[in-house]
Amino acid sequence: MAKSKGAESNGWDWYHRSVPALVAGLMALGVGGCNTLGLSRSPESDEDMGNQYVDSGFRGDMLVSRMKPVRLRLQNDWQAAPSGTLHPNADLEAYNPDQNLFLVVLGESRAAVGPGNLEEQASNYLQILKGGFSQIIANQSRTDVNQVDGFPAVQYEVRGEVAQRPVAYLHTTVEMGEEYYQVVVWTPDDLRAANADAMRSVVQEFSAAQQ
Repeated sequence: MAKSKGAESNGWDWYHRSVPALVAGLMALGVGGCNTLGLSRSPESDEDMGNQYVDSGFRGDMLVSRMKPVRLRLQNDWQAAPSGTLHPNADLEAYNPDQNLFLVVLGESRAAVGPGNLEEQASNYLQILKGGFSQIIANQSRTDVNQVDGFPAVQYEVRGEVAQRPVAYLHTTVEMGEEYYQVVVWTPDDLRAANADAMRSVVQEFSAAQQ
């Protein structure tokens, strides 16, 4: 699907085609481990990187989107994922092989979505995400996060079964000007407690790119 997805799909249709991919197919592979996804290495060339690239500087490596004005600081052991391995339309995608953690960022314009405020938008995204579960292990739980990089945010924890595998998700919706971003981090459910701090921490590394 082209990156003009918002304009072409009128928002709601895009949700139904794009968001469930977070829990179907590629997501199920993701919880199976890096070797299943072919993520045993870092991308070797710009061709592997697709819609993103790594900008190395004195403050560390930044994963920068080519399509949206956003980036993610890669903490220790986090790497860029080859294009399309975690989600076919990701603006950013990364993983931590040592902790079995995975992250995607999906952005779309406010004009492409239905009417409503940030709270309503976050709820819409989350309900569609849960719609991809074969079973809900634990219903969503709101965290106390209300900002990411100084922008308004709504964050939920939710656990569900995907392809007969229990998965724990941290789903954050961030409102940056005229764009909504979903920052979705997930891990096998049996690693949920061990990875809880790392999941919350990496979300706070998401930021607007410098203009």
